[in-house]
This record gives sequence, C-alpha cells and structure tokens, in this order.
Amino acid sequence: MKTQTDSNIYALVTGASSGIGNAIAWELASKKNNLILVALPGMGLCETANQISSNFNIAVKFCELDLTQEGAANQLYKWCCEQNFKINVLVNNAGLGAQGLFEDTTVSDLETMLKLNNQALVMLAYYFLSDLKSNGPAHILNVGSLASFMNIPGKAVYSASKSFIYSFSAALRMELRPHKINVSCLCPGGTITSNRVKENISKVRFASHPFLQKPQAVAREAVRQMLRGKRLIIPGWHNKFLYQLWAILPERIVNMILCDLFFKKETTTVVALQTGV
Repeated sequence: MKTQTDSNIYALVTGASSGIGNAIAWELASKKNNLILVALPGMGLCETANQISSNFNIAVKFCELDLTQEGAANQLYKWCCEQNFKINVLVNNAGLGAQGLFEDTTVSDLETMLKLNNQALVMLAYYFLSDLKSNGPAHILNVGSLASFMNIPGKAVYSASKSFIYSFSAALRMELRPHKINVSCLCPGGTITSNRVKENISKVRFASHPFLQKPQAVAREAVRQMLRGKRLIIPGWHNKFLYQLWAILPERIVNMILCDLFFKKETTTVVALQTGV
C-alpha cells in the first residue's frame, strides 16, 4: 500500500472524531499513512488532526461535514479533487445506532440513520471509486456490526442497516477484485465508543467487561486484517464465537435469545453514535 512517500496519497476516514473511527485514524497514522479526517462540525477535528500529525510526522487534513445532507458525498469528493488529494484507503465508519421500538422512532431519526449508515457509505464508495482504481492496490473498509448477522428487536432498522453494509461489501468486493481494490467489512461487537453507548450496552443482560472491547483493540485488528485483504473482520474471540454460534443454531432459537436479550417494552428511542451492537 502506498504511504506518505507519495505526498498526495491519503487514507480517508469518516466518523473520525471519536470511537472506532478515531482509533482507526491513529492506527493508520502509525503505519505512516497520510490522513483525511471527516466528521460533523464542532467535533474537534482540527485538534485531532494536529495531534496525529505531530505524533507521526504525516500530513493530516480534515473536513467538517454532515454526511446526511443532500450531495454531501459528492461535495467531499470534489473538495478532495480540488486539493489534489488522492485516495487509496476509504474507511466508511460514520454511523448511527438507535434503540427503541420501531413505532416510537421519529421519521427524522429513521431518515438520518439510513442516510448515514447506508446512503452516505454507498455514495462515497461510488464517487471515490475512480480514485481508488488509479491509486491501487487500494482498500475500502466498511464498518458494519455483529448486528449485521442478527435480527434485533428494539434495533430493527439499525440491525437491518448493518446487514445492508455486509451484503453490499461482499458483492462490491467481487466486482472490484480485478481492479486490485480490496473491500473488507468490519463487524465489531459491543464497543465502548462513548459514555452514552456504554450506558446503552449495559442494559443488555449478557453485557459485561469480558464481552466489551475498546476502540483501539478493534482498530488494530481492523487495519491489520484489512491490509491482509480479509473479507470479513470480526475482532475479539468472543465475537467470533457468537458469530459461529448464530450460524449453527436454529433460527427459532436465535430469535428467542435475541428477544430475551434485547427486547424491552420501552417507548423511548435513543440515537447515539456507535458502531457496535
């Protein structure tokens, strides 16, 4: 993979202000990749960019942008073209998680989640595809979730949006293989990306310290396996075990377990930045 020796070659990371996205940015920087960090305005991207740049002596640019806005993906692509930034790694990490009954979720929250989790991810891959082809070998890392393989009551749209990411990544990987573009899907389990996420995860009865990961641990495995060309990346032995378990258990049993673990008769919907279950 081309690194900072190519001064205009960058890895672009969305949702880079905190959590897994921030940790992936630091991990890529440690491998001497120049970075473009993308997150919402007011999330401290300038400070983060300066910290990473000074620690690793690399070029770090940032773009404050709401990816749910109409034309945002195209706007980001045009900005990179204008600055002559060439992308050889695209990390689609930005995402929203929701908790609560589907019927109690607002239309605004549903639209925002689908726009960020799915539409923005697809459009960024679409716009940057020619760049990735020109700067190969290249990588796309799409952040799904262990929820990609589960139908979770109380998180119906969130788990469906993550299933979409896994399916899209798998199909796109086959299409782009001849162009030397690797597509990986990262599917972490419970990850402590913020205090709010920690609070949400704590409501699940199986959630305890051994089952939770820190973003840094997820990022290390994500970047390592992405660079090896891994199709599916599930960090943590416990998450790998759960993935294998769901695959062999009858669907009826899996649904009973998920209902028991996740289904609450609460009507409050909480939307929080997260990429884990």
